[in-house]
Amino acid sequence: MYYKNIGQVGDRLNYIRALNDRVGNLDLNRVNECKEAIWESYQASTLCPKIAIICREPNPESNRFKSIGLRSTIKLIEFNAPDYYWKPYFSDVGRAIANGERKYLHQKIGRQVKGEGEAISRSTPDFRILSDRIEYLLRSNLDPDTLLAPVELMVDFVKFYSQQMDWLHEGRKELRIGDCRLRIFWSHKYARLRSFIIFNSKAGAWHVVPDPDTGRTVTIALGESNQRIGRVEYWVETLARYQISRTCAFSRVNLKR
Repeated sequence: MYYKNIGQVGDRLNYIRALNDRVGNLDLNRVNECKEAIWESYQASTLCPKIAIICREPNPESNRFKSIGLRSTIKLIEFNAPDYYWKPYFSDVGRAIANGERKYLHQKIGRQVKGEGEAISRSTPDFRILSDRIEYLLRSNLDPDTLLAPVELMVDFVKFYSQQMDWLHEGRKELRIGDCRLRIFWSHKYARLRSFIIFNSKAGAWHVVPDPDTGRTVTIALGESNQRIGRVEYWVETLARYQISRTCAFSRVNLKR
């Protein structure tokens, strides 16, 4: 995974287009299947449309956006071999991009929203602290609707709020506190979280640069490498930045030992 400020946009696009053109020796059906596997798994895994306003920006400024992506190569003979099945491998690539987005979101929010008030103990968690913070946001008319939560406390959390949790149609749960309903998104080992983050999803915008050729929010290039003979190269990335419009609509409850 690479995760950095983007460089020269024109050079990047030229390289990607040239890579996508070098498919004369590849199984074209497999090329398309692998690209779709990446896109489908990314769409199923990305958090951004669920917790932020999506803004598509076709003309990026290189110092404002992050490149979140993967680049690697595999053997050409293995890519074309009929006894190789590449869909699971490339599905993992799509999930990796979504995980990179999530890590970036956690970091971005963490830098702008400082933890305040009493922290929650990892060993003996008191979730009344969290409830009080949510109720404070409600009294302040900040309408919280989203909760990012550390997965290490999932079992204790679910036990504590067992009577206040409802299933959503997509299999997720939401938490009811008073008239408030918050969708819960748990962290995982590829995108760790050391606090609870409560916020209104409309108080932040996910700015993303669509691929100029496909219009998708993830650029997927796959073709023969011109640097490593006999190998297939793939380049998958999204160019994005997250911007908080109302910091007051966010609150962070830290964890302690």
